[in-house]
Amino acid sequence: MEQIEIRANMYGLLSRLLLQEVDSEVISFLKKSENLDLLFPNLKEWKIWNELEDEKLINQHLNPDFTNISILHLVPYETFYTREDMMIETGGANPVTDYYHQYGFKVEFDIARVVSPDHIGIELEFMNKLVLAELEALKNGDSETAKKIQEVQKEFLEKHILNWVGLYLINMKYEAFTPFYHDLAETTLSFLLEDYEYLNGNS
Repeated sequence: MEQIEIRANMYGLLSRLLLQEVDSEVISFLKKSENLDLLFPNLKEWKIWNELEDEKLINQHLNPDFTNISILHLVPYETFYTREDMMIETGGANPVTDYYHQYGFKVEFDIARVVSPDHIGIELEFMNKLVLAELEALKNGDSETAKKIQEVQKEFLEKHILNWVGLYLINMKYEAFTPFYHDLAETTLSFLLEDYEYLNGNS
């Protein structure tokens, strides 16, 4: 179960960091994390991260970079990469909505501040909810349901996330002008590929 908890936590963290700008609470959490060097290996060499007060770090460096890689120069939506016309599908025809409806996942657009349910942060949040559901089933001794939920995770990775995030994250890595978002792109892509291998090994 520990492995599943780690997976849920990773999906939750990556979803949060890719969905919205960081705030002082997130920065404080990350700076206290024992795994910071594993997730963000270049931060220890970034003097600004270590020396600048959090408010200036956020407002002068991190938030402008987030705007750069998620609004101004790159498009973090699945349908932009998978539709021939490169248009974002904002309506009910979006291919992820069937999954969300089937498993009771609701996108709170006003909180998330996204225009479509296939934003990378939302898709990772959905995976977080699936992994948490798997964990809950195991805690209740229902291994059969846990296995079925894991199959849905694998299917959603195959049909949706892994179909496009590689392109976005590679572009994000090279567009980012802070080590924070450079490392976040690398860590996210590595984790998703490793998690897919993990799910394949358990199928």
